[in-house]
Formats: sequence, C-alpha cells, structure tokens
Amino acid sequence: MLPPSGRVSARAQVSTRARRAAVARLRGASAGSVSGALSIAAHGWAAGGMPVQSSTLMLLVAASTVVGALVAGLAPLRTTAVGLVAALWGGQLIGHLVMSADMAQMHDMPLWTPAMLGAHLVGAVCAAVVILGAEAAYRIGTAVMRALPVPVSLPAVDEPILPRSVHRDRVILRIFPTETFRTRGPPLAASC
Repeated sequence: MLPPSGRVSARAQVSTRARRAAVARLRGASAGSVSGALSIAAHGWAAGGMPVQSSTLMLLVAASTVVGALVAGLAPLRTTAVGLVAALWGGQLIGHLVMSADMAQMHDMPLWTPAMLGAHLVGAVCAAVVILGAEAAYRIGTAVMRALPVPVSLPAVDEPILPRSVHRDRVILRIFPTETFRTRGPPLAASC
C-alpha cells in the first residue's frame, strides 16, 4: 500500500530488495546443490552403486557452485520457472559429463543413453517444482512474519549473562615491564 504522497519509502525499497536477494540466493543454492545431488544419484543408479572418486566429486562441487551462482545472478534464470528448469537441465548435463568422465573406465556401458538423459530431464523438472514450492513457502512465511505484531518490549534480565570474575591476575603486569629491558643479542662490547 502506497502512502498518501504516492512514494514508496526507502526502507520499503530496501526491504523489498533484500527479500528478492534472499529468494535469489535460496533459488541459486537450491539449484546448485540439487544439480550435484541428482547427478550423483542418477549415476549411482546407472553404475550400480559405483563409488565416486574424490577428484570427480570436487569437479562436481565446482560445477554445482557455478550453476548456483548463475541462477542467483542472472535475471532470466532467477525470475522465471522456465529459466530455473533450463538451469537445472544444464546443471544436469554438466554433472553428467563430470560423472561420465569417472565412469569412462567402464567400457561395457554407453555413457549417453536415452534413459539416462530422460532421467536427468525428469529429475530437473521435479527439482524445479520442489524449488519453486520452497520459494513460495519462503514468501508466504516472510509475509506472515511481517504481518505479525512485534513484541513491545522484551523481558528484562537483572543479572549479566556471564558473571564477571573478581580475581585479576597481577603477575602479567609485573612480567611485561621486566621483559622489555632484556636483549637477545651478545653484549655491545663483544660485537665491536
């Protein structure tokens, strides 16, 4: 609702901008992590539970991070459902390539089967539905929190949370001045 002057306050603009940035971060983090997790799940299913090598896992984490950053940063991927599905599908293809490099030693299985690509596509669409649902829940939750009244005052605490110690050690105060007059090198006469 606009104030009588027709202008939106700076606080409302910052608040709206902060909410949009939070939703973008949520979408980006979800898209990146889901891309990596679905790639591991699909290839674990296709390879019969073959363990993932650490180098492949690190490449997959890097690829998932790039996907998440792109989704959070680019407006078409950040604001539309089609952009999210496209980013997840691209993340699935990148994850498939990374995981296929690990499976290249298995010569009895083709790497690009229609079932594998279909599984990646279905996984990307299902993940997009879940992410869009999480975004809607986040928006509803924040709207409810903004609408709830803020408590007028918090209960007062009479004593400090951490009790202060009465004892003060004075040994350190005596050690520091005595250490400053000592030297580490040989006497001055010996060095000439």
